[in-house]
Amino acid sequence: MSWLIHGITAYNQYTEEQKEHDQPIIMNSFWNEFIRQTMENWQSEFLQLSWQVGGLMILYAVASPEDRIGDQRKEKILEKLLQIQMDQKEFEKFMKNIKEYYPDK
Repeated sequence: MSWLIHGITAYNQYTEEQKEHDQPIIMNSFWNEFIRQTMENWQSEFLQLSWQVGGLMILYAVASPEDRIGDQRKEKILEKLLQIQMDQKEFEKFMKNIKEYYPDK
């Protein structure tokens, strides 16, 4: 439907421009222009869509919950912070309790 409306408006614009310049209305010239405009529009839309899909794939891969590298890094940072705040015995006891409640997979 939108392509039909585009065709009608493009034809009206083409005929007006041809009349302004005292040029004949040549359908071959109109169709060439109409197809060029359509291809430019589709190219723009598909390029935008491919960027969105590609960007989403990259962001999903980087921030994916299945990505254990990020979680492991956070765990190591948390361990260091806890180690600084606790004495060695208390830290070891705490880590032992954590590993009992949440065993490694």
